[in-house]
Amino acid sequence: MKTLSHMVLIIYLGSIYCSNIEIVQIYRNDTSPISLQLNSQRQIILIYKNLTTLNPYRVKTSSENAQKDKPILVVAQQEKEVTAWSVPLIVESSKLEKMYYYNNVSRTLCHDYMDNIISIQGFSLVPLNFSQNFIIALSTSDPNDVDVIVELEEEKDFYVKLDQNYFLTVSPSEPNYVFHKFNTNTSDTIFIEMYSEDEYCLTVSVQNSKCPVLDLNKDIKYEGTYQTINTKGAITIPTRQYKDGFFLVFVAKPDNYDCSQESSYIPRYTKVLSISQNESSTVMFKINNGIGAKRYVIAILVTFFICVITGFLLMVTAFIFHRYGTISRNTYNDVSVSDYFEPMSEEQIIKILKEDHLNLSQFARYPKRIKQRSYNYLWHTLSIAIFYSIPVVQLVITYQRIENATGNEDMCYYNFFCANPAFSFSDFNHIYSNIGYVIFGIIFICVVVDRHRLIKMRKDKGIPVHYGLFHAMGVALIIEGLLSSCYHICPSQSNYQFDTSFMYVMAVLCMVKLYQNRHPDINATAYTTFSVLGIAIFMAMIGILNGNLVIWITFVVCYSFLCIFLSLKIYYLNYVIDGLRQLKKNLSNSGITIRECFRPIRKTRFILLVIANIANYAMLGIGLWLYADNVTDFGTFLLGLLMGNSVIHAIFYIIMKLFNKEKICMEATIYGLLSLVAWSSSGVFFLDAATLWTVTPAQSRQWNQECILFQFFDKHDIWHLLSAPALYFTFMFLMSLDDDILDIDKSEIPVF
Repeated sequence: MKTLSHMVLIIYLGSIYCSNIEIVQIYRNDTSPISLQLNSQRQIILIYKNLTTLNPYRVKTSSENAQKDKPILVVAQQEKEVTAWSVPLIVESSKLEKMYYYNNVSRTLCHDYMDNIISIQGFSLVPLNFSQNFIIALSTSDPNDVDVIVELEEEKDFYVKLDQNYFLTVSPSEPNYVFHKFNTNTSDTIFIEMYSEDEYCLTVSVQNSKCPVLDLNKDIKYEGTYQTINTKGAITIPTRQYKDGFFLVFVAKPDNYDCSQESSYIPRYTKVLSISQNESSTVMFKINNGIGAKRYVIAILVTFFICVITGFLLMVTAFIFHRYGTISRNTYNDVSVSDYFEPMSEEQIIKILKEDHLNLSQFARYPKRIKQRSYNYLWHTLSIAIFYSIPVVQLVITYQRIENATGNEDMCYYNFFCANPAFSFSDFNHIYSNIGYVIFGIIFICVVVDRHRLIKMRKDKGIPVHYGLFHAMGVALIIEGLLSSCYHICPSQSNYQFDTSFMYVMAVLCMVKLYQNRHPDINATAYTTFSVLGIAIFMAMIGILNGNLVIWITFVVCYSFLCIFLSLKIYYLNYVIDGLRQLKKNLSNSGITIRECFRPIRKTRFILLVIANIANYAMLGIGLWLYADNVTDFGTFLLGLLMGNSVIHAIFYIIMKLFNKEKICMEATIYGLLSLVAWSSSGVFFLDAATLWTVTPAQSRQWNQECILFQFFDKHDIWHLLSAPALYFTFMFLMSLDDDILDIDKSEIPVF
């Protein structure tokens, strides 16, 4: 590239020499501004010699009457580099139909002896052999006289130090950059924070300590690590990727399109705009040492041991409850039950539909079948986890490799003010903080195994056990940790679904478990449940990729039909066709009034269904309202809808237990209270979001927040660490909720 630039200069000077053009050579001993006049027959060459300084120089050029179609060509030759530009300078917008012309143009020329300067231990000595020489050639094809002002300015604050605030002024035609040199106090990582009150769109790049520096809008993305910022930004770099230091480059965009998808500086209808006085932005930046390897090790090990010790203590507590708590006072006996399954006759179904007070013995007649259907949830969860996780891991690792190769930090929506790189991952802390899900998932499975060893399936007493469903919950919790880690490798709109899919699974499993307690024979099968869940995840994917109003309306209509269908299944105890036939028969019976036909037989169940439907439609309305205000996205809304239904179902279940004079045992009370505390505390950190992928990367950075724990974890990490035990306590609450009726005959346990 250097050879090509020199050839261009030689050809250019040769063409001037061979043509009938006046060449004016001006030797300059100072760097003050000089006013020049040139035309197509008169070219000017400025020669600067022996400028002895370690600082590079900045060439400033401006012209009020240079024409866009016949610009002034400026060629700055150094001993090792050639830099060229035009006045006015053409800068293209990311919207290709727009081009901008700037009459004030300035460029910083990289020092010819930059490699030697970097090797100096200090900058106090200025060797004479580091002097700089410049030849600046100016020409134009305009036959009329064109005025131009040229100034050479020393960049006195070019070498920046740690822990000091610096200010730079940049514009689309006047980029700027500085250099930071590593020293013995430099940490393993460098943290660069940047602020601007102008809200102009900028590209910030960290480039290696090699000249030339790419400092134009059209080429800044071809070197180093870069990102777009508006008012706030941060970059964390491992020092091992840079030899002795780095250039920090600031380039202003001609409009705001890259930062907000809008061209806010100029009228939208304008396709070509000439700007003589540049709109400039002042940026404040500060270079700090990031956390070192010691701090990484402390944060990682302390977090790991806290999670392991907490999980171990909770597991021991559960084992103690199993042996000395509520279930220890019950008597157990293994029974041999038949595998024979006989469907209900039509007479039995009609009898059940006409009854108001139902008992569990009518819906728990086949323990072996219940056990098999329960374990189907585990096998389905495992199968889905394996086949879902493999391509997810492959995709996000590819994303990370692309980001590392291109340096494009606009690909992933990190919290850049707390993104600590490690092991080739740009944001290791948000990956590692998901370890709690894995640990507490394993602990929960161990507790389920211990409980299974103590409490076996019994035909005539208590709520039928569903260990397969509990194992599925534990597996889902582990996979949620793995998939959340995958999502945080490169969080963005395209892979947000990875973070939420198994949250959907856990929410649905909780609802299935609560319904299965009192309706084990007629509960939805794993095939039906995961088919419906698959459709929901598919709609979530469409909503995330294209969450327009049509998608929301389609979902509302489909969800409304689903609510009606599920309400009928719950009210008619899964026998919807038989129930509707009975209703039709009653309507055709002249002896029964219409009011009596529609009077609900099971009033409590009917009232609860009405309340649940009202709550669901209220959540739909709130979701549409939040979407209209651009507060939420479709995936988060769907997750909130499922979790809201889980909470509603749990509240109804508790109310009905108390209404039927059942008790909430000590273990369920403890786990319920602990889950409320954990969810409340973790929810505070979850709602205080540090990123937002529904906007542009630059706008998302305005939400970024600093680390608050070990200088390693931010609020979202704490959400991970607190929500993991919250889910564990929730699962334990569900598992122990009916321990008070383990020794009660099924014929005495009410169905609700």
